[in-house]
Amino acid sequence: MAVLNIQQGGTREPIRMVLYGANGIGKTTFGAGMPKPFVLAVEDGIGKIPVSHDKAHAKDYDTIIQTLMEVGAYFQRGEFKTLVVDSMDALQKKIMDKILREHGKKTLSDFSYGKGYELFRQEWEGYRDLMERFHVELNAHVLLTAQGEVRPIADPVNGSHDTYSMRIDKRAVGVLRDWADLVGYAQLRADPVRDKEGNITRLITTGERILSTSPSAAFDAKNRFDLPEKLPLAWVSLDQALDASFQQQYDPHRFAQQRNNAWPTQQPGALRAESLAGGSPAGGSLAGGNPAQRSASTGGGSWPTAQPQPAAPVQQAAHAYPGFGGPK
Repeated sequence: MAVLNIQQGGTREPIRMVLYGANGIGKTTFGAGMPKPFVLAVEDGIGKIPVSHDKAHAKDYDTIIQTLMEVGAYFQRGEFKTLVVDSMDALQKKIMDKILREHGKKTLSDFSYGKGYELFRQEWEGYRDLMERFHVELNAHVLLTAQGEVRPIADPVNGSHDTYSMRIDKRAVGVLRDWADLVGYAQLRADPVRDKEGNITRLITTGERILSTSPSAAFDAKNRFDLPEKLPLAWVSLDQALDASFQQQYDPHRFAQQRNNAWPTQQPGALRAESLAGGSPAGGSLAGGNPAQRSASTGGGSWPTAQPQPAAPVQQAAHAYPGFGGPK
């Protein structure tokens, strides 16, 4: 059975997003503005927000997973389109409690040979896989929130410095950051006040809430959509920016445009024909040469000849969780 499923990129899909920042900055409010949201309140922070939610702060981790599986049936029926899990800080404690309770330990350090931290990472990977099921199988937006904290960074290039990051274990940060399309940092806008010498003496906050989408030395962020570096902290602003981004023609050479023109810019199609054939402009050979020639010279196997085939359905990988909605 054919398993190849070639698809064309560049089409907007539901977003996988992590949003972190100070307590009370407006992360849950941001999620409440997304399409047909459901909030799993792992910490009790809904307040007066009129949004469908489940107060899960008193539930253990296994019960939270069961709750997510049950609410998946509502997503299947189209009653919800966005899953908001608030927050990863509270969820992390429940994951730790589960591991320690099942193995009779007091801390993850009590395990031998780092097994506790490996179990911790595996639980986060299982949770990430469930979030991906919401995204792929249920065509849902997924927003995960977290508190922020200042952490020291040992930067070998720019020197050690402090930066804002998610207030969860670095193993969890790695799992979630790799999975997310957008890691956004929520903050209040602050305008610097300088003295006569240009030194910053204080900051004046305007009350404007900002979503930062690109990384800096001061905070961690990322996006896969070439978004503006800063947006108002509201879903409607991000939604409009995403639409605008997908309407723009994709430029794979955009990072080659240097402001100071210090680097020569390679124009598309500037490679000479002999380079594509395995030779260099000077008559030598490029490192590695032509792939087909490399394979022949090293005795490596060749790719099978591609045969035209009808599109095959995507093969679903095995999941650790059963179908949404629980037993029939």
